[in-house]
Amino acid sequence: MRIVVYDDNKEFLDFIKDILDKINTKKENIFGSPVYFSQENEVKEYVSENKEHLMVFLLDIMDDNTTVGYELAKYIKAIEPCNIIIYVSDFSDDYLSKIDEQADSLAFVQKKNDNFCNALVKALTLAHSQVTGKVLIVEGKNFLKRVKCEDILYIEKIKETDKIILFHKNGDVHIRDTLKSIISRLEGKGVFLYSSRDFIVNAKEVLEIDKHRRTLLISNGEYIPFSRDRKKEVIECISSL
Repeated sequence: MRIVVYDDNKEFLDFIKDILDKINTKKENIFGSPVYFSQENEVKEYVSENKEHLMVFLLDIMDDNTTVGYELAKYIKAIEPCNIIIYVSDFSDDYLSKIDEQADSLAFVQKKNDNFCNALVKALTLAHSQVTGKVLIVEGKNFLKRVKCEDILYIEKIKETDKIILFHKNGDVHIRDTLKSIISRLEGKGVFLYSSRDFIVNAKEVLEIDKHRRTLLISNGEYIPFSRDRKKEVIECISSL
C-alpha cells in the first residue's frame, strides 16, 4: 500500500513518520514505504507520475477559507477516483465532517486529540483493507472499473489490434493495459497464469484440460488455448488446486 503524507509543518511530518515507522516495525511493514511532502506541487507531481498506482493520502487541511487540502483532494481524485483520502487537521469534528462528505474521503483525524495515534492507525487499517482487497482496477477509454478477482475468467490480447479484453462472470470489458502489467497486479489475489503469450487464465475457473488439443475449458463454456512451452506449468498449476 502506498501512503502519501502531505502537511506544511515539517515537524508534524516527522511525527507522522515516527508513528508509521513504529507500526511497520511491529506489523511487518504493513504500510509499506510512505512518502512525505510539505509542498502541494510536490504531491501533484508525484500523483501524476504514479497514476497507475492506487494510493492512500493523508492530507492536512490548512486554511478555513481556501481549504487547501480539500482542493488537493479533488485534484487527486480527478487523476484516480479510487485513490483514498484521509484528512488530518486541527479543525473541529463538525467542520471536518462537512469537508469529509464533500471530498468523498474515507476518514478524518483530529490533530488535537488525545487518541490521535489510535485514530490514525484505525483509519489507515481501514484504508489498507480496501486497497489490498481482492479487486483489480482496470481502465478503459472513458472509465475506471473495479473487478472482483474471483469473478475474472480470463484475459485476452487480440493479436491483430493488441487490444485487451477482460472476461468476467458478468460480461467483458475492453481495457487499456498490457498483460504484463495485469499479471503483476493480480499477484496474491488468486491463481492466475499465462496459458499462452496472449491469454491470462484464472486457474480456479478451469473445468477441464485437453492435453491433446492443448485447450482449457473455462466455466463459461469457452475453450482457451495453452501453448506447448507452457504446457507443464499450466497442467501442474491447475492440477494442484
